[in-house]
Amino acid sequence: MTASMERLAGSALSLRSAREGIRPPKFADKFAQLDFAGDPMPVISMFSPPEPGAAASKAVGVRGEDLRDRVLGCEELSSLPVRVLEAPLVCQIFNWHEQVEWTGVRVSDVIAAFGPETHPEGYYAFRSHDGHYFETLSRDEARDPRVLIAFGMNGAPLPHQYGGPFRLVVPFLQGYKSVKWLARIEAFRHDPAGIKRLLGQSKTARLGQAWVDRLNIEPAAGRPGDPI
Repeated sequence: MTASMERLAGSALSLRSAREGIRPPKFADKFAQLDFAGDPMPVISMFSPPEPGAAASKAVGVRGEDLRDRVLGCEELSSLPVRVLEAPLVCQIFNWHEQVEWTGVRVSDVIAAFGPETHPEGYYAFRSHDGHYFETLSRDEARDPRVLIAFGMNGAPLPHQYGGPFRLVVPFLQGYKSVKWLARIEAFRHDPAGIKRLLGQSKTARLGQAWVDRLNIEPAAGRPGDPI
C-alpha cells in the first residue's frame, strides 16, 4: 500500500463524518497527498507540493505566442482590481464540493494589462510550481470574469496546502482545472492538452449536469477548451 493510500485508509472515520459521499477513483494511489478530513476543504495533490515560501512562488511568469517572457510579482498583480468571488469548488472525480470565498485578480485583467495574448481560437496553459502539473483553458474560458488568480481564501491569505501564494480558480469546471501553486501562464495557438487528459484520467473537465443543476453553475460562454 502506498503512503497516500495509507493516509486515505487512516482517515476513513474522519472522512465519513466530514465529507459524506466521497468516492476515490481507481487511480487514487497516484496522488502524493490525499487528506479528505482537511479543514476547510480536502488537501489533494497529484504531485509532491513545492516547498513553502520558495522565492520563485511569489511571482507568476507569463509568455505569449511571441515567446517573450515576463515575470509578474506582487507589485504588478496588486496594481489590478481585487475581486472577491464566492463560488463552489467541485471535485467531480472524488464526488465532493466546498463553497469558498476567493480573493484575487481576474485572469482577463492580467491579460489586458500585461499579456500574454493569444489567437481568438487559442489556448492558455497554467503551470504549477510543483514542476509537473499543468492544465489548460480556451481563450474564451480564461477570459471569463470568474477565472481568478487567487491569493486569498475565506478572508485570509491563501494557505500553502491549498495552492498559496497564488492559484488558479475556475469555478465552472472540475476542480482539477484550478491549478495550485501557479507558476506560469503560457499562450498557445493549438491545444496543449492538460495533464489529466494526457494521463487518461479525464476526457473533459466539464461538470456533469447534476452538479450544474445542484449548484446553479453557469457554464462559460464561447468555445470550450476540452473536447466535447
